[in-house]
Amino acid sequence: MTVDFPFEEPLRFHAADDRLHDPGPTHDWTETMWWSFNVPERELAGWLYAQIRPNIGTLAGGAFVYDPSAVLPWELPYYAWFAHLPLPDPLDLTDVTFRSGVSVRCIEPGMRYELGYRFRDHADFLVELEFEGVTPPVPHLEGAPPFTGSSHFDQHGRVRGTLQLHGEHIAVDCIAVRDRSWGRRPELIGRRGRLSYTFGSSGPDDGFLAFCVAPGRDPLGDSETLTAGYVFRGGAVRRLEHLDRQVLRHPVHGGVDRVELDGADTDGRRFRAIGEARSRMFLPGNSVCINTLLCWDVDGMEAWGEDQDVWPAASFADRTRALR
Repeated sequence: MTVDFPFEEPLRFHAADDRLHDPGPTHDWTETMWWSFNVPERELAGWLYAQIRPNIGTLAGGAFVYDPSAVLPWELPYYAWFAHLPLPDPLDLTDVTFRSGVSVRCIEPGMRYELGYRFRDHADFLVELEFEGVTPPVPHLEGAPPFTGSSHFDQHGRVRGTLQLHGEHIAVDCIAVRDRSWGRRPELIGRRGRLSYTFGSSGPDDGFLAFCVAPGRDPLGDSETLTAGYVFRGGAVRRLEHLDRQVLRHPVHGGVDRVELDGADTDGRRFRAIGEARSRMFLPGNSVCINTLLCWDVDGMEAWGEDQDVWPAASFADRTRALR
């Protein structure tokens, strides 16, 4: 299918972008590769992730699988996060196996990739997947938070293959999202940087994705507004012009129970979606990422996707204390 993709050539993803970029002199230059997948009938989802800091020679990331059975990382069906691993030498991001167990091989630049996961001789979780883009990678709006100082691309794609989870073989055939970024990424500590990243799709001919932030006047509230995003439908990718995001939270742990999105794209087409949580996981760090698998209703169509609800740890603690 030909996709109406109205982005000028300098903004587009190029074959060279599958490789390592010139990091310059800063220690916090970071390249990331993130891949999501889901199995709606199992209410199961997961990630493969690699965060590369070439100037200090380290890799962070790993693999996660979550379902309705747990929310805490140490109770998930599978959780493996690594930091400070050495980078392969030489490092070719078009055909790489990291010591974290994540592997990526580019089949067609910007569009098709073989994905794998195997950590040493452990067999708790094994992955053989292929990602094929349903649109080209979409450039993040230049200068919009949270990637004001780096390049960032998001892409919906069809993910097919198999997982082996604790000996059980699970087929995967879904529409999910990958992202790719490079640039400076300083560590944030304190109460700055709250945001959300949400996406969904009902099939290979449609999808949406949005970054939103909380207003400064209510940093602990559950209303957010758009910084950047897009809608893919009718064969056309369009930027979102505006969007409001409302969240209903779980009364005990504060995770996302329901998300309501209401906005319009640059063609003036209204966009509305309501997502109900099916599974979630809490990922800790200086920021707390509450990642939720959602079943969406988009104009009467069932769609599946995820929501990353990202809080500075101090802010999430403030909110928890305020509700006690």
